[in-house]
Amino acid sequence: MFQIDAKKIKYFDYPLFFAVLAINIIGIFTIWTTQTHPNFAIKQIIWVVTGSILAIVVSSADTKRIKGITVYLYTFSIILLAVVFVNGILSHGAKRWISLYFFHIQPSEFIKVAIILMLAYYFDENPRSTPYTLKELLMPVFIALIPTIFILKQPDLGTAFIILFITLSIILIAGVKRSLIIKFIMLSFALAPFVWSNLRGYQKDRILAFINPNAAPTTFGYHTLQSEVAIGSGGMYGKGIEGATQTLLNFLPEHHTDFIFAVFSEQWGFAGDLALIFLYTFIILRGLQIAKLADGNFERFVALGIVVMLWISFLLNVGMTIGLIPVVGVPLLFFSYGGSAVIASFFALGILLSIRMRSFM
Repeated sequence: MFQIDAKKIKYFDYPLFFAVLAINIIGIFTIWTTQTHPNFAIKQIIWVVTGSILAIVVSSADTKRIKGITVYLYTFSIILLAVVFVNGILSHGAKRWISLYFFHIQPSEFIKVAIILMLAYYFDENPRSTPYTLKELLMPVFIALIPTIFILKQPDLGTAFIILFITLSIILIAGVKRSLIIKFIMLSFALAPFVWSNLRGYQKDRILAFINPNAAPTTFGYHTLQSEVAIGSGGMYGKGIEGATQTLLNFLPEHHTDFIFAVFSEQWGFAGDLALIFLYTFIILRGLQIAKLADGNFERFVALGIVVMLWISFLLNVGMTIGLIPVVGVPLLFFSYGGSAVIASFFALGILLSIRMRSFM
């Protein structure tokens, strides 16, 4: 199904691909400098190489074929989420991974891409010249609600939020009555006390620690405080690898995954952050351009959904490291350590590259 077509090489988006590759290479180097485990950087290299090959192969696939397997991808992702509860691995108080002997897989990373494809499939198959009604939006909500419930049970509040944000973004792009938007906002405020009462104890503590991290400097406020110290100590040009004491002395927790941006900031300072932000901004703008060039509704919705996924993931990760939002455990895509996130992100990149190539053919 996915065969590389040499005739399409000239339409391949090399700037986008190499911008993503550059972020991954910087991420691998940063993971190596954390000295968390000597094999982490090697594993990350393997995942990035595998993901790069996958992206190239998928980029050569016809988007019609991708659409044709969308329902199967979505269903399989849901099954994997269900398997987590049967044979999942408990780590850090959550069940999010499935053990496949040689490596662990995190289904929630793949469901994000599957939902984007499924929502694009629905709106492409059910086009409207007028805004969608509430009845017509029940199916998209149902599509997102099933995996969201599974993910909240793991629990993984950050990923659940990303899924809901992607869903709402695609619905708004598809077109919805203004009255429904107002009703949704009012309903969200009305349900806030209910949501708060059903949060787990540590989730409430994280939110309270976000409001005042100094109130719990050695527990739930620790991550935020140490991250802010690391970023602030980096200054304009950073302290270098050997001078990054927050990382080397293990004051900064999860420094190869969720808080890797703080590691990079401590090492390379504000100047390094600007370079990294430039690369992410370039990718997002390139994705928006691809969406604009897309020659079909399915392709346009998928491209915009992938852009939203990248943007909100970047915003959440960087936001929690600098103390602007509560700690939600969201990785920095293409940068943080983690095989599932790498493979899923490169799969999304391959689809984006495929959409661009088809727009020129």
